[in-house]
Amino acid sequence: MLEQFLGLPSYLIITLSVLAPVLLVVPIVRLVTKKRIDTRDDDNTVLAPTIAFIGTAFTLLLAFVIVNIWSDQVAKQDVLFKEMTTIENILIEVKIIDPTLAPTLKEKVLEYMDDVVKYEIDQKPPIGGDKVTEETFEQVLVMIDQLERKLSADPTTAAEAQSFFEETREWITDREMRVNKASGELDPTFTLILIFLALLTVMSVALLPASSALWAKWTQTIGVATAVGLVMGLVFYIASDSFTKGAEEEQILRIEEALYKSDVAPMETRKDAPSEIEG
Repeated sequence: MLEQFLGLPSYLIITLSVLAPVLLVVPIVRLVTKKRIDTRDDDNTVLAPTIAFIGTAFTLLLAFVIVNIWSDQVAKQDVLFKEMTTIENILIEVKIIDPTLAPTLKEKVLEYMDDVVKYEIDQKPPIGGDKVTEETFEQVLVMIDQLERKLSADPTTAAEAQSFFEETREWITDREMRVNKASGELDPTFTLILIFLALLTVMSVALLPASSALWAKWTQTIGVATAVGLVMGLVFYIASDSFTKGAEEEQILRIEEALYKSDVAPMETRKDAPSEIEG
């Protein structure tokens, strides 16, 4: 159930997170203001410490969960970003080393990126990666291996072959880390305790005695319920698919745009490129 909830759009996750505590406290406040629940000013001496204790426990657990989920999600994105940067470096090297192979290799790499978005970002892939994406990845490796063999056969290009091999091995390692890394997920036990403490917090505030002005009672209770709902919505949003998909797809799109633009820019514009290309 939690996984289905986290799969909802971000606006819906936050809306439901806010509505839940607000709808819970509305009937309680109505009962308090209509004297259906007997409250007195002396109740503050009991409820105030209770609210402070529950609120502190909720805040500490909330901070712990947010830090852990945020760290996991950012680490997951960093792995993908590192892989995409390595791919970009490989294609730049191929364009310099073997311009005739560069267009074919780039076309296959772009196909691989599309597969990553389609099968490993928009969908939840199995551990080890998607089979279709893995096949495309292996086809790219075959092309790179052929180039490495060609470079290794010539003593003058052996150093380039070694450098190229290191880049390829780094790409393989990056992909293995990404497809085998568990995504940042909310622990069900932590989530249940966090929700329970959140509801206890808003219910305790709702049970506070009503002041002479009813609007103050409503403002106090609805304000706390809304704030608690928003921070809970933030936790769910960070752990949701929407949080990671946008950044990951944007990173791949950036790399793809850079690769397309590289066709227009001449090789001489690169700092390490020679000022004149010899035939």
